[in-house]
Amino acid sequence: MRKKMMFKAFPHAYVLLFGIIVLMAIMTWIIPAGEYARVQVGGRTIVDPSSFHYIQRSPVGFFKMFVAIPKGINSASSLLFMIMIIGASIQLFDSTGAIRAAVFKLLDIIGQQRKSWVIVVIMLFFGCLGAFPGMLEAAIPFAPLCIGIALALGYDVLVGISVPVISIVVGWTAGPTNPWTVGIGQNLGELPLFSGLGYRLVVFVALMMLAIRFVLAYGERVQRDPTLSIADGLDMSHLRDLQNMNVEAFTTRHGLILLTFAATIFVVVYGAIRWNFGFFEMSAVYIIGSIIGGIIAGYDGNEIAEKLIGGGQSIFVGAIAVGLARGISVVMEEGKIIDTIVMGLARVMDFLPSWLCAIGMFVMQTFINFFIPSGSGQALATLPIALPVADIINLNRQIAILAFQFGDGLSNLCYPTVGVLIAYLIYTKVPFNRWLRFIMPFMWSSWLLAIILLLIATWMDYGPF
Repeated sequence: MRKKMMFKAFPHAYVLLFGIIVLMAIMTWIIPAGEYARVQVGGRTIVDPSSFHYIQRSPVGFFKMFVAIPKGINSASSLLFMIMIIGASIQLFDSTGAIRAAVFKLLDIIGQQRKSWVIVVIMLFFGCLGAFPGMLEAAIPFAPLCIGIALALGYDVLVGISVPVISIVVGWTAGPTNPWTVGIGQNLGELPLFSGLGYRLVVFVALMMLAIRFVLAYGERVQRDPTLSIADGLDMSHLRDLQNMNVEAFTTRHGLILLTFAATIFVVVYGAIRWNFGFFEMSAVYIIGSIIGGIIAGYDGNEIAEKLIGGGQSIFVGAIAVGLARGISVVMEEGKIIDTIVMGLARVMDFLPSWLCAIGMFVMQTFINFFIPSGSGQALATLPIALPVADIINLNRQIAILAFQFGDGLSNLCYPTVGVLIAYLIYTKVPFNRWLRFIMPFMWSSWLLAIILLLIATWMDYGPF
C-alpha cells in the first residue's frame, strides 16, 4: 500500500518538466555566465575551445521563466507539427485494420508460441530507423500502434513503450550513418564522412541484441505472472480501445494499404538520407501516403479528414511535451550557463590517462545530455572542446566521437528532458518513476556494454577506416 501511494504521488510528466525549468532558472542565479566564441568552419558554427570567458550575468527571472515555455514550444514548432501530421497519418493507416491484420496473419503463420518474433521484427525496424537516417522523434507518432500491438499480444504497456523507444534510441546511439551525431562529429573532427562504419555496425548489433533480450525477458515474465508487471495497479482504461480492437482477416486490400504505408516510410527515410528532406518534406510525404491509403481503404473525403484529425488529436499531448522540454534549453541559453557547464566538465578531462579519458568523455557527455538533449546541438557545443582534448592525450578522434555517441544516446532513455520518452509516458499515463524502475536495469547493462566497447576501441586504436 505504501509503495502504491508513493507511485501515485509522483508528479505528472508536465509537472516534472516544469520543475526542471524552475530549477534551471534558479541555477542561472548561481552558476556564473560564460561563453565560448563561435567560429565558422566549413559552413558550420562551432565553438573555439580556447576562447572561454566569463560574461555579465543574465539570470532568468520569474516572468522570463514562464516566457521560456512558449518560446520552447515555438522553437520546436516545425517538429511538433511533423509529429502530429505523422501521428495523424499513422492513425489513418491503422484505422484500416491492415497493420493489425498483417501482424496477426504473421502470428497465425509462425504460431502463438513464437509471437515474440513480432516484437523482434518491430524492434529491428525502429532500431534501423534510429541507426541510419537518425530519426529519433519519428517513434512518437507510432505510440498508439505499437502499444496497441503489444497489448493485443498479451504484453503490458511498458513493452509497448519500450519496443519503439528503446530500439530507436539504441539505433541512434550506435548511429552507423546517423547524420546528426556521427555526421556532424566527423565533420568537426575532419574525418571522412561515416568512416569507421564497420565497428559502429558491431556496436549496433551488440546494443540491439541487449535491447531485444531485455524486452523479451521482461515480456515473458509479465505473461507468466501479470502481477510482476511494473505497470501493475496503474489505470490503463484509456488504452482499452487499443487492446480490444477487432482484428479482420487479412485481404488483398490490406496488402495494398500496407504497401502504401511501407512505400511512404521508404520515401521518407530515403529522402532524409539522399535528398536532405526536412520536417516539412517528411510531413508532406506522410500526408500524400495517408490520402492514397485512405482511398484504397474505401474512405471518402470526410472519412479521411476525420481519421487524420483524430490521429493528430491522439498524439497532441505527447507532442507538446517535446516543446516543453525545449523550454529547459531556452532557460539555460538565456541565462548563459550552458558554456560554463561544458567548460567545467572539459577541464576535468585534462587529468585523465587516454584509456580512462574515453570513459570520462562518455560520462561527461551523459551528464551534458541532460542539459542539451539535442544530438546535433551537443555535438556542436562539446566536440570542439573534446576533440582537442583527445589530441592532447593522444586519443584517436574516432574514439572521442564514439564516446560522445554513447553519452548522447543511451541516457535519452532515462532523462525527463527527452521529448520522445516523455511523449510516450504522457500518452500512456505511466509515471516517470515507474519507467525508471523498469529501465534502470537496462541502463546499467547498456552503460557497462558501452564502456567495454570503448575499451575495445581504445585497445584496437579504432580509427577513421
